[in-house]
Amino acid sequence: MPVKQKKILHIISSLDSFGIGSELTALTGRLPDALFSNEICNLADTGLRCLFRTVPHAAFHAGVLLNVVRKIRCFRPDIVHAWDSTAHFYGGLAALLCRTPSLTAEKRNFSRPAGIVQRFIDTKTKTLIALRQREELPESKTVIVPPAAVPMKHYDPVPAAELLGKIGFPLIPPSGNYYPLLNSQYEPERRNYRFIPPDDPGRQQPFLIGIISPLCTEHRIHDALWIFVTLKTLNLNFHVLIIGDGQDQETLLRCRDRWKLFSRVHFIGARKDVDRLLPCFDALLHLSPVPEQIGSVSAAMSCGIPVVAEETPEISGMITDGVTGMLIPGSEDFRFRRRTAVKKILHLFENAELRRSIKSAAKKHAADQFCFDTAVQKRTEIFAACR
Repeated sequence: MPVKQKKILHIISSLDSFGIGSELTALTGRLPDALFSNEICNLADTGLRCLFRTVPHAAFHAGVLLNVVRKIRCFRPDIVHAWDSTAHFYGGLAALLCRTPSLTAEKRNFSRPAGIVQRFIDTKTKTLIALRQREELPESKTVIVPPAAVPMKHYDPVPAAELLGKIGFPLIPPSGNYYPLLNSQYEPERRNYRFIPPDDPGRQQPFLIGIISPLCTEHRIHDALWIFVTLKTLNLNFHVLIIGDGQDQETLLRCRDRWKLFSRVHFIGARKDVDRLLPCFDALLHLSPVPEQIGSVSAAMSCGIPVVAEETPEISGMITDGVTGMLIPGSEDFRFRRRTAVKKILHLFENAELRRSIKSAAKKHAADQFCFDTAVQKRTEIFAACR
């Protein structure tokens, strides 16, 4: 007797470049077609992006909920699976209103305390998928799925100066929309700035630092800008590519221009060619305490890119300080975190042997521990068990 195909509606707040969005896209392509039919509901397409530009994250938006309810009634899924805390809130409410048979969710973000409604949704959720066991999660319904590196094509790294020249002075993201020139007094300096050709024999290749993150306050991009001001003061030959977008983009651009970092720090928007850019980085800086964004860390480690990351319970399980990456000790004192990050980057910059050892150790660790097939198998079993 043939097995009935189950319909799964995957709900996510944003299909970002290298976070849970990339995990979702890769997973839906690996789940057995004979068992599951997948549909993705991106909350950014239901008015959530517009909402986040005008009101705080904690605000409730009835329009988003109504759009998710319409999606569920149209698709009639057997399972609603939420990929982040925002998706779990709206998707959980919509699933309960539509009486969807099964509700499952990825439970990663514990930065904000759960409200009464969220706790009620948690009790109605059949399975919670977490990176590690936590006190907040009931053991009876929690399944631990370790972080996995999303499979991607491997490209040969391009020298930093050549890469920056190909991208151009990145005021134009891939969408073709111009970033606003927020301070016109810097326009002559922007126009006169140029990259020295990579074949110039007197040129030393710049140290290229990458950041892959949404441009939101909770991801601490402002802290990263302060770190880059200090590195510039120390005359470090570096450039930074920040990949991602978000509601704090204009504020961060103002900070960058006010601190005269426009010739070093480049916001290049959300891109689809991250797999081409990633091997070119000399280091990946990851300051976000939000576990939903650790996909960029596992991807960088699988490429052998040294990661300088702030220590969280999830990150410390992935990186051994000085062996497979560099850890910034977690602290409430933001000044201590920033000073430590500067020291870690300088140590990495000055020690080529350390970079080579981290590269080989990180690639081996990622191949052994971050198997994407294991993550697919675990989720297949979870979805198959839902009634």
